Amino acid sequence: MPGDMSIARPASARSPTDAASVVGSGPARRIEVPILSQVAGLAHLFTVRGSEAPVALAEAAGRALPIVSMKQVHGAEVHVADRPASRAAPSSASAHAPVGDALVVAEPGVAVAVWVADCVPVLLCDETTHTAAAVHAGWRGTVKGVVGSAIAVLRSRFGADPGRMRVAIGPCIGPCCFEVGDEVVEALLAAFPGAEGCVLPGTRRRIDLVEANRLQAEAAGVPAERIQASGLCTVCRPDLLESYRRGRGTCGRMAGLIAWNTGREVAA
Repeated sequence: MPGDMSIARPASARSPTDAASVVGSGPARRIEVPILSQVAGLAHLFTVRGSEAPVALAEAAGRALPIVSMKQVHGAEVHVADRPASRAAPSSASAHAPVGDALVVAEPGVAVAVWVADCVPVLLCDETTHTAAAVHAGWRGTVKGVVGSAIAVLRSRFGADPGRMRVAIGPCIGPCCFEVGDEVVEALLAAFPGAEGCVLPGTRRRIDLVEANRLQAEAAGVPAERIQASGLCTVCRPDLLESYRRGRGTCGRMAGLIAWNTGREVAA
């Protein structure tokens, strides 16, 4: 597998070309997206088949970090991550984990994570406030505007400016493979202006969840040139990625993680 992968199709004339790099090996193997790799003091990654989130994060960050995640419910609830009581192990989705689909972190040395196997993992950061968020956006969460909700919390609670945020959209089911029923199409079309551009025609219509979340981030104030996707479809890459649809419900999960390694603490 080559280290750098750039797909042929630009996601938008206004946006950076979709791109991803596969770095590391064994349990530390992971995907990074250039829009976030350029940020000093920030660790981010999307795990792949066979990798282990804590190991991959430790290599990306240069040290072990606690991981906070949620019980995901395909909604738009946003939580602010608390530092785990133990720094030695991830809190993961324990019985005490918050219920929601976006986690914001506002202090260095703590990673927030979402878990996916076709849904869209979205990682956001603001370099001035040293805040970040991990978002789980399936089609239901996309319809409910979960990315916009995360951006709103970063802005209202921590003073993050959407105009200087960076957004990376990780591997997910692509429009090549995401055939859906009419009820999904109608729900998306009713959700936000411009959604018709995210629906592709065919015997069964298909949905472009990456473009839908890109448009919602733009609507929340993030410039198009600060949004970049990996360009990788989970269904099309059995060599690299897990897919719930391809596996007919039998598959592992991949993580999207983000953490500030350095930066000032931001008062809640």
